[in-house]
Amino acid sequence: MASRTRIISQSKAVYVSPTGALGNLTPAGKILTGVMPQQLHRVDTFSFDVDIAGGRQDIREFGQLARIGTITLGDLNPSFSLGYYLGEGENEGNLGFNGLGVTGNAGGTASVMRDQFISGIIGEDPAKREKNLFVLTVKEGADAFASTSSFIDNPTGRFSTAERAGHDVVSLGNCNFESYSLNFAVGEIPRVDIDGTAENLTFDTTSSGLYNPSLNKAGGRADTGQFMLGTPSTGNMDVLVLRPEDVTLSFSRVGDFAFGGTSLGDMHVQSASIEVPLSRTPIEALGSAKAVAKPLDFPINVTMSVSALLKNFAAGQIDKILTGSAGAETTDIILKVKGEDGENKHHYVMKKAVMDSQGFSQGLDDNETIDLVFSTQIGGTNQTDQGFFYSGEKANQKDIYSVDAATAQQNFDDGFLYAKKNDLDPYSSEDGAGS
Repeated sequence: MASRTRIISQSKAVYVSPTGALGNLTPAGKILTGVMPQQLHRVDTFSFDVDIAGGRQDIREFGQLARIGTITLGDLNPSFSLGYYLGEGENEGNLGFNGLGVTGNAGGTASVMRDQFISGIIGEDPAKREKNLFVLTVKEGADAFASTSSFIDNPTGRFSTAERAGHDVVSLGNCNFESYSLNFAVGEIPRVDIDGTAENLTFDTTSSGLYNPSLNKAGGRADTGQFMLGTPSTGNMDVLVLRPEDVTLSFSRVGDFAFGGTSLGDMHVQSASIEVPLSRTPIEALGSAKAVAKPLDFPINVTMSVSALLKNFAAGQIDKILTGSAGAETTDIILKVKGEDGENKHHYVMKKAVMDSQGFSQGLDDNETIDLVFSTQIGGTNQTDQGFFYSGEKANQKDIYSVDAATAQQNFDDGFLYAKKNDLDPYSSEDGAGS
């Protein structure tokens, strides 16, 4: 067990995996195989908490002032927040978001929409809809990142037994992301912030032989898979971070909105943010201690907030929203982020976005500013003319948990799978801690 006086960010690394660790490995393969989760890069914030008393109910009766006991009704859902600098799409792909939703727009070709940003979550893809998160803490004073070999590009990039003796791991099982936020601003590094809830929380004093923290609908462990955390690194990205000057925002609408206001094509944008809400409402049933399902709440309104310095006004009048078709006007909003090599690293498209509000502000001797809010609704997995679409240069990450005979050996060679020792106590589906 590690002995520390404090913990700082130097000692931390964050990993992610699907909830079904063993995927479709053969029965023989499942007995022998462990999984090394993917690392998340450029993480700069992570926090979590659990309200143990939230589901607790006191049992009281006539004849006694104090409670005679307590029971817990409903799920305990730890909440977490995760933040990272925008990279090249690796994190988005590993977190289950669709990073291949926009194709084309290179060499003068028109962009083609393929799939919604959350198509895997909408379609209840078991490898996309929920995730496990692992937070590693190494010994005090040591960098979590390896200075030499990393399991990302070297299957021998693993901690030694002595190093693992100083490790602690917090594992969050069945993580549902409830919001995804992108933020771009002048003078700031583009970043992503994610909030969500989990269904289970485990604490381990090693980083190898970790039982799957995910639970099935009966409350037992999702499967008998085991995890080992490989040595993390700063990653294989071609950029250190993306810069605000590499962000471009454009509108497909040739003319301005009929109700007037600002000229969309002629303003100095200072900041832009995109919010994707992913709230869920649990479905509960008699006979089940846990929610039997946690479907997404619809409709999902994706919003973009834009703050800019006002240059010119556009002619129009607000009453046309009531007396004409001005309120139904839409525009496609395209946001691109290039890297130092001049290539697009990210491509976001809001199709058929409507303007929700525009606010003007002027102070003494200040530049007049305008705040705009646009929104669009995410459609079905087969709808491509409306919604929110995204492509990242490296968002097409391997689904290493769904393997066949041809790819299983390659995943072993790449270090994503490993031959576990099976020297742990017999697995218990009830508590995962041995029986």
